Amino acid sequence: MIKSFLISLLSFVSISLPAQQYPFAKDFANGKIIFKDSTQQEGEIKWFPNQTEKLKFRTSEKGDTKKYAAEDLSGFVVDTFHFVSLSDFTVYAETYPLLGKKTKVKHTFGQMIDQGSKYNIYLVVVSGYNGMSGAIENYLNFLFEKKSDTNTVYAAFPLGARMNNKKYERAKEDLYSFFADYPQIVEKIKTNKQQDDFFQIINLVKESNR
Repeated sequence: MIKSFLISLLSFVSISLPAQQYPFAKDFANGKIIFKDSTQQEGEIKWFPNQTEKLKFRTSEKGDTKKYAAEDLSGFVVDTFHFVSLSDFTVYAETYPLLGKKTKVKHTFGQMIDQGSKYNIYLVVVSGYNGMSGAIENYLNFLFEKKSDTNTVYAAFPLGARMNNKKYERAKEDLYSFFADYPQIVEKIKTNKQQDDFFQIINLVKESNR
């Protein structure tokens, strides 16, 4: 189900608003917000996925609307979509295809793709100005998270972005050290080309989590 949803997002990747595919992007949808103390509140949620938007929440259709930044919450759930508050990481967005520079993200919500004993996998949507098209576009990244007792390490990988092969190979380099304990994953990443199915790698990571 997740893969088919991501494919539908990718079909709109060149359009400025692919995040409209989420049910809560345009209208309020039933769900629950999760506070940092793990308490939850049910109601209606509206959030357009990108790093600058605040989540809108109301307890009912006639209730007052409150706004929450990603750093104010632990996450939220709408239907089968589970989003988690994420902080201080870098992704591949508008500056990478031309300049080779990654984009820093201070706070946003990421969609939980898989949660395991070793890694967590998220889908993150970041918006930015595309100088070639002259429009605001959304950029999708898989974000891999590895936690220890002392710190949290992230590694991102662009999903569906257009770039030359040299930059695509460079984008894979952070994943080599991130998955250094799993040579089979590293080898699969090294041989992966832009036209290949990256979900094969996602499945390998999921297997290592079990």
